[in-house]
Formats: sequence, structure tokens, C-alpha cells
Amino acid sequence: MVLTWLTTAQGGAERSTLELARGLRELLGAEVTLVWWDGGDHQPLPPVPGVRVWRTEDAASYARALAGELRRDPDRTVLIGTHRTALVDIPVAEPLEVPVVSVLRGILVPGERLRTADPATGLLVPRLPGELDWTTLARATWVGVSRAATASLARTSPHPVDAVTIYNGIAGAGRPKASAPRRPRRFAVVARTEPWKRIDRVIQAFCAVPDRVASRARLDIYGTGTALPLLRAQAKAAPARDIRFRGHVPAHRWQAAADVLVSACDIEGFGRSVLEAGAAGIPQLVPDRGGSAELVLPGLTGLIHSADEPGGLTAALTEAACWSEQQLQALGRLAQLHARSYSQTRCFLAYARLAQRVRACPGHSPALHA
Repeated sequence: MVLTWLTTAQGGAERSTLELARGLRELLGAEVTLVWWDGGDHQPLPPVPGVRVWRTEDAASYARALAGELRRDPDRTVLIGTHRTALVDIPVAEPLEVPVVSVLRGILVPGERLRTADPATGLLVPRLPGELDWTTLARATWVGVSRAATASLARTSPHPVDAVTIYNGIAGAGRPKASAPRRPRRFAVVARTEPWKRIDRVIQAFCAVPDRVASRARLDIYGTGTALPLLRAQAKAAPARDIRFRGHVPAHRWQAAADVLVSACDIEGFGRSVLEAGAAGIPQLVPDRGGSAELVLPGLTGLIHSADEPGGLTAALTEAACWSEQQLQALGRLAQLHARSYSQTRCFLAYARLAQRVRACPGHSPALHA
């Protein structure tokens, strides 16, 4: 198998790609090559034992490395790429009769631009979903990382699309969190501080929590990105609220310092931090739109708030701030149990089965399904 990714920053998608490469190699014994396109991040790439890695810096070197790998054994190879490089991957793979599986790691939303590699210029270009070349894209088999992602393909493409849903997997659940009383109630946002993550909505909702409740609560924001200066200014304008920016920290550090995870991003393809919080015994508050809503059992592992109702997240924050320690622990235990159903082994096996199917039936395009 040949896996690819075009990276612009270190995040959940990068980790999921590396884990998939490792899992296909170590657990299933597949021969795996990873073609990694540095699109601006240039961070050290963690070693992936047994996986051959090509690291490229532009479209031309990416296409050369990809074509070289596909030519090594085209009759037994499957290319697993993503939406970012699909318009480059498909023209390279088709002449060699190598099936292409493209993973949609976001949600196609009218009016929201998605960055994809332009095969003509080699640049990563933000485009509206309707501006993409769906005649070419529909020739791949697609994976949505949530039902919401898969459904967005059906709504957007003017052509029939062969697509399935495969949730990302995470490592096994960690240790239960300590049961000692904690004050203040510590809410955590764990995300790159980019505009589309909607962190401004979390700050706005936290500022609207009643004073009597807010005095016993704190909002910690973990992450860096282009919107950070604006978010700091927004928080500074609310001096009566305890809002702290922690930067990027390892998962074990924010998990040890958080009681409840909060997200307002309603266009998230798959909320990896939501699932990681659950695995650490941390309940979650997520919007009712987007992939994160599929990861939370309302009232059992957290709360789902209305993305359209202005006070929806404020009400959820207020309720969670008032949970007793016993309620918090009970929600955390169920969240930990629920997270175990998203195992990495299940994820790796699903990709292996899909690769077998597309290799055995090239050109097969059944109706889109989840």
C-alpha cells in the first residue's frame, strides 16, 4: 500500500496518517510506503518502523515519488491518499491501473473553502466544494472519517461516488482520572487556533455563563495558530473570566489538567481530541453538527449543544460547571468505555478490507453508503 499526506501543520490528521501506516505494517504485515508532502510545516517526521518514507516539498517531487512507488508493483498496489492531493493522485495512478482511495478528513460545506492541491500549479489552493473537479474526483473510492463527512460527499458531487465511512481509531483508554474534588471546574479547548475551529464561539459562550457559576470555572485553550492574537484580545476584553492560553502541549498534560473538553466546531470531520478526552475519562461538550457529535452519547459521556442556538453552548457550560464530582466521574467512566469502541485495530482492518475490495474490483462504483 502507498499512503500519502500533504501536511501544513502538526495535528490530528497527521497523527492519524502515521498511525495508519504503522498499523497496516505492524498489525497486518502489509508492505507500506508513505509519501509525505511538506506543505509548510517542515517539522521532524517521527520514525515509522518498517515503512519506507519519501519526504517531498513540492508538487513535482511529490508526483515523481508517487509515480515511482506505484510503478514498483502496480498489480498489487493500492493508493490511500486524501482530499488534499486527490486531483494529483488520480491522474498519476490511473495510467498504471492502481486503485485510488481518497480520505475526506473534513466536511464539505457550501461557503466553506477546502484547501486542495491544484494539479496545474502545484499550489495548495482554497476552493469551495462546488469549484472542485468532480468528474476526476468521482473516479476514486472515498472514505469519510465520519458519517457527516461521507454524507457531505453525496450532497456535493454531481456524479455518483463510491464512499464508505471509516472512523479513525485511537490507542486504548488510559487510567481513570483521580476522584479528588477539583475547583475550579476546568474546561479545555484542544485545537489549532484557526478561525474554522470556532474557538471564538467557546470564549463568547464562556463569557456569558452566569457570574455565580463562572467564578468556579476556568477555560484553558491548548493550541497555536493564526487566530491566536484575536482570541487573546477577545479574552482580554472579559477580565471577569478566567481564560488561559496554554499553547501546544502533549496529550497527557492537557488530559491531566482538564475536567471537561469543549468544542464549538461544527464543520469538524472527526474530533480526535474529543475521542482522546473520552479515552482519558473526560466528558465532552460538542455541537450537534459535524463529526464530533457522532462521538458523544448525550447525557452519558457528555452533552451535545445546538450549533444554531446562540445560548446553546452557554447552557451546556453552565450545566457542566454545576456537575457534582460524582456526576463528573460517572460521565468520565462511560466516556472511557465508549472510546474503546474506536480501536485502532478496527480502523486498520477496515482500511485493509477496503483495499482488498478495490484491488479485486477496479472501477467498481456502488451507491454511496455509510
